[in-house]
Amino acid sequence: MPVLFICFIVFILWFRVKSKQADNETNNPKENFLKREYEANFTRKKDISGLDYLVIPENALPFTETDNMEEAGLQKDIKDIMSRKILNLSGISNTDLKLQYGHANLDLLAEYDQNFSNLLRCLDSWGSYLYNSKGDKENAKQVLEYSVSIGSDITRTYTTLASIYLEENNPGKVQSLIDRAENSDFFMKDSIISRLKKLVQEF
Repeated sequence: MPVLFICFIVFILWFRVKSKQADNETNNPKENFLKREYEANFTRKKDISGLDYLVIPENALPFTETDNMEEAGLQKDIKDIMSRKILNLSGISNTDLKLQYGHANLDLLAEYDQNFSNLLRCLDSWGSYLYNSKGDKENAKQVLEYSVSIGSDITRTYTTLASIYLEENNPGKVQSLIDRAENSDFFMKDSIISRLKKLVQEF
């Protein structure tokens, strides 16, 4: 009996120490971050050739020959980005990227993610130009719908596309944009949703 009792007491003490350590780790986000960052900086380089790179089909966007310098420049910018590797890594921290793929890949991954951000901005500029400057709603819609489909989080992309839908007397498609934004983790999601709902109310 005494031996069992002593073992029981030792177990209780061990359990309390481990529980306290777990509580300390849980309640100390800074320490957890530093620990993960330390591990991330020593994570070995991994193969990233099989990641889900964005490849834009030739017929996805309405490229045309044009004498308009502004439009030609917008199309050229997009084609330049299309020739590079593109990754949507939004919502993934640098620490997580290093833990998953290795510290040595961080600069490359950041470059590929920046290509994605630049692509969204260029698509927004092209779509807005087609709609506002040329009055070309069909091609503007194609550009903006593609941008939304690949994960755009740019407010103007959504509002311009919504304006086109409303001009086509199709508020149901604006509701689809609202639903998409509501189910996203966009930093500006509240602004996007608010602007879209206001457009519908004014319709």
